[in-house]
Amino acid sequence: MFQSVINFLSAPFTELIIFVLLAAYSVIHRHDRRGISLLKVFILLIIFIYFAWMPIVWPSLIPASMLTLSVFGMFVVNFYFLYSLILARIERPYREALANLVREPKKHEIFRDIWSSGKRFYYYSYIFQSLVSGVNPFHFLKDIANDRVRDDIKDALRHLGVEKKLISLALMVGFMKNRLAADGNLPADFKEVMGKTLDDLEKHPWLEEQVNEFLRIATESPEDLHFPEWMSAFENSVTGKK
Repeated sequence: MFQSVINFLSAPFTELIIFVLLAAYSVIHRHDRRGISLLKVFILLIIFIYFAWMPIVWPSLIPASMLTLSVFGMFVVNFYFLYSLILARIERPYREALANLVREPKKHEIFRDIWSSGKRFYYYSYIFQSLVSGVNPFHFLKDIANDRVRDDIKDALRHLGVEKKLISLALMVGFMKNRLAADGNLPADFKEVMGKTLDDLEKHPWLEEQVNEFLRIATESPEDLHFPEWMSAFENSVTGKK
């Protein structure tokens, strides 16, 4: 049985058919993130033609050892092609979960989707590296997934949060209200007074506008807050103004 599979995959035309099917799938799904980029497909096509030209066009003119090497090269290209397509298919729900976090940051259940899809994506991405890492592959994959998913969440909130107005006075007030409610050392009267103060703070339109502008500058260009005179002098130097 196993030998029959090996013989089937060792045929140059079998590898050619597999490559054509993979390429067709990639082209069909190039717009819905289930395929890979056309540039990558083109590069794989060039490499595949390099290995496939002689075995398919003039198989009788090359020695058996070269034929075997060429077919093995075609197999490696197809294997990498299939791996890339599966990786792109697994990545899609993970990126969608990150986008949902930005759209609905108060839904805590989104984090379960992010972790499950992110862990699956990074486990699959680093499975081969884990085998040669020199440590327990499962520990290696778990550490990689933990670090990368956390970094992706931070990047998503940083890059998309400002555009979606996630970083705002309302978010800051909500954070302080949660801290106020969670602090068991504060007296009830103080919590009541501070809660009303936070409510009044959030209702003032002018104050909300100024705080939101401060948070925007602090996120996008904090140097303008810390060293405004220096940055003004630098801009004048760049533009040639005196």
